[in-house]
Order: sequence, then C-alpha cells, then structure tokens
Amino acid sequence: MKNKIIPALSCIFFLSSFPAQQLVFKDKNFEKAVLENHDLNKDGKMSPYEADRVENLFLMNKGIASGEDLPYFKNARMIILDENNIPELSLKNMDNVQLISCAGSKVSVFTANNLKSLTSLYLDGNQIENISLQSTPKIKQLTVSLNKIKTIDVSALQYLKKLNLEHNLIHQLDISSNTNLESLNIMNNPIREKDLKKGPANVTIFGFDQP
Repeated sequence: MKNKIIPALSCIFFLSSFPAQQLVFKDKNFEKAVLENHDLNKDGKMSPYEADRVENLFLMNKGIASGEDLPYFKNARMIILDENNIPELSLKNMDNVQLISCAGSKVSVFTANNLKSLTSLYLDGNQIENISLQSTPKIKQLTVSLNKIKTIDVSALQYLKKLNLEHNLIHQLDISSNTNLESLNIMNNPIREKDLKKGPANVTIFGFDQP
C-alpha cells in the first residue's frame, strides 16, 4: 500500500510544479479590471479557463486604452466599455457577444467583423469618423449619436429596428434595404430630406418635419 501512495504523491507534485497557463494582457488596466471580478482562484492571474467562463464584462471608467485583449473572452455576451480612452476599437470573430457599449470612450475608428450574434451596439459620445460593420447581420439597435460620422452603410443590417445618428456630419443616407426599421433619429445633421433614400418600411423619422 505504501508503495502505491508514493508514486501517486510524486505524480501530484510533478503536475503542480508546472505553473498554470496565464494570459498575457497588452493593456494592464484591462487586466486589472477583469481580475477584480473574474479571478476565480484569486491567484492574481487570468487563465484561459477563467476567461472562458466570463459572460458579462463590465469595464466602465477603468482607464482602458485598448480593446486588443477582448478576444480572450470569446464567450462574453455583454461587453460594457463606457468612459474609457480607446482611440481605435476593432472587434472580430466573437460569436457569442450580443451587446457592446463603448460610449464616451474617445473612439475615433470602430470596426466590427463577423459578430454573428450582435444585436445591440452603443457608441454614442465618441469621436468616430469611420465605422465599419461587416458580417453583423443581427443588429437591431444601433446608436452612434454625438460623433463625427460623415457616411455610414447600414444596407446589410436587415434586422435593424432603431437607428440613432443624432449629432453627426451625415449628408446622405440610404435606408431602402432596412425593411424592419421602425425609428430613425437624424437630428442635428446636415442631411436634407431629399438626400435620404427610403424604402418600403414605415419609419418614424426624427429630424425632418413629419407629414
């Protein structure tokens, strides 16, 4: 019996002598913020196992300057990055995320690619000049008010219901493909009604005098 116990203990010691796999973060403020709520074993490190179990990331006002570490959290459904300092935010191949909010975070460039489950996107109060939405077919709510956007292509957003473009620099807009659109806020933009290409949807529009 004694001979059986010794090899077992040796095996345990052998495995424990290797450090647990640790994620390396580019943004230390991002790392500090996620460790506050998602360091399950309280070892001061974030492992892939721990990151995979995160469904909600609440990272408001944490001094975060980059979103490059977000792909570690591939199972996140909700990502809140409001009130940070993220000049460029690019998100791709996050199949489970349904809601993203990055309001008031000094974003100037935003790119979303292959976010197949995303339904709500809030980017109000930034400095966005360029926004690209590719393979984000399920977006229903898009809010990008209080930015510097001149052009935006929403033609691929077939499920879009609410679009808020208030306080931008938009001169032309095509919503003819958005057959599910219910409301559009285009207030405080240089666009004129004749420069809005409408479709068959009965859309409530804020920003033009309604008939």
